[in-house]
Amino acid sequence: MQLSRRTFNGMLGSSLAGSLLGPFGAGFARAQTKPLTVALEEIPKQLDPLRYLTNPGYRVMYNIYDTLLDVDFKKDGALKPALASSWKRVDEKTIDVTLRDGVLFHDGSPLTVDDVLFTFSTERMFDKASPGFAVAQQLLSTIAKVEAVDGKTVRVVSKIADPALELRLTAWGSQIISKSAFQKAGGWDGFARKPVGTGPFSVVNLSPEEVRLAAFPQYWGGAPSIPTLVYRSSPELSSRIAGLAAGDFDLIADVPPDQFPAVTRSPNLVIAGGPIASIRVVKFDTRNAALKDPRVRQALGFAIDRAAIVKALWQDLVEIPRGHQLASYGELYDKNRPALVYDPDKAKKLLAAGGYKGEVIPYRIRTNAYGPELATAQILVSMWNAVGVNIDLQIKENFGQMLAYPGTGMRNGVDPVLINDPLFSLWRSYNEAEKDVWSNEDFYKAGHVLESSMDPAERKKAMGQMLDIFDADPPSIILHTMGLFYGMNKKVKWTPYKHVYMDFRKENASIAT
Repeated sequence: MQLSRRTFNGMLGSSLAGSLLGPFGAGFARAQTKPLTVALEEIPKQLDPLRYLTNPGYRVMYNIYDTLLDVDFKKDGALKPALASSWKRVDEKTIDVTLRDGVLFHDGSPLTVDDVLFTFSTERMFDKASPGFAVAQQLLSTIAKVEAVDGKTVRVVSKIADPALELRLTAWGSQIISKSAFQKAGGWDGFARKPVGTGPFSVVNLSPEEVRLAAFPQYWGGAPSIPTLVYRSSPELSSRIAGLAAGDFDLIADVPPDQFPAVTRSPNLVIAGGPIASIRVVKFDTRNAALKDPRVRQALGFAIDRAAIVKALWQDLVEIPRGHQLASYGELYDKNRPALVYDPDKAKKLLAAGGYKGEVIPYRIRTNAYGPELATAQILVSMWNAVGVNIDLQIKENFGQMLAYPGTGMRNGVDPVLINDPLFSLWRSYNEAEKDVWSNEDFYKAGHVLESSMDPAERKKAMGQMLDIFDADPPSIILHTMGLFYGMNKKVKWTPYKHVYMDFRKENASIAT
């Protein structure tokens, strides 16, 4: 079935199209008793954001915690106050943040400056022995210290001139936690099982089968309309769809377009969602001898007919970006950058020039972590075979198996754009922390300019240099932007964002009665 964006919105109906594009109407029920049950392919195994930088964590923990500043996903990523009532730039390295009055943690204790200082402490983030160090280094590495100015104000100081310092205060890992709750829980492991945040929902129970959350009636942003929010583990797509049809689930995630009819054949079910700010990639490990020469990696990219994949598997509902960038980057986006090219003849020439002699290249995937992942992999293998590349397609159960070395070659992945700046996608995904699998000193040099320059023109130039290097010495193959589509009962009134986060705050979610 061919489905354009226009006909897709028409198929969903005017009521759902409204929920996709903006706030829902006056039909929301404000007092609810029924839990909302969300079925995911995977649920988080623990609930400390500094220890879980993956889609299951994003979807669940966005409702447990708040950050000092937030991103308004309904207004193109504009910054807005959250636990901070206001903030101001002191200089290129410094921001002063004033805490909001009346914020309570889930245990009833008030938010204090001490909680913010502990959240950004060496113990939590910046000690190499800390379980949170790896995540903090990806998104918060420029922060030198956070200190108290007075009983209401904290000062965030960067190691360098930082054009994105405000954005870092919205980043994953910067969620504010309760110092006393962390200590009472005995530290990392205890807190990860029963965390205490300031978000709209508190944790009732975490098990291998589900995460159960309860609405926090004293939430500073207003108590949620949904009294109980349950995330259920349901790895098989067919089981998620069957559970939705049976009423066991109210909302299911990761429905590929070819399964839309399986959902909508039930008159009380609809499809929601669309393209999100995330780039689907195949990542290289250049420790594999067959992939050391960049011409071989270039060839693997030229061998791919991306338009055919987007049409066949995504019904043209996702896009092929112009390099590793999105239009949401604003002034840093290069709309004139050349489109990605399908050229199998060029691929064959590059393979020969790069010395490829038919070696088998391992390609690791999971079957359904990234939409129609298995079908995509099978098409890619066919396209690579067509230009003379031998591929060993390996299906793995988890991310650890995907990364396990030796034996690596290529693996499926996504580069999520959680914040609208290339620092948090291109740079985060391929900086020095990844140099075991791919390394380019010129890329790192330009990345540090992007990270530290306060001059927009200089940042855009550095970004262009990084994109050029990405093409010449590829760390990965760009396929397309990702799409996230959900099946849901028509009684659920919920607005999916163009991001992986799932937001069930009162202004964004309800169940009609």
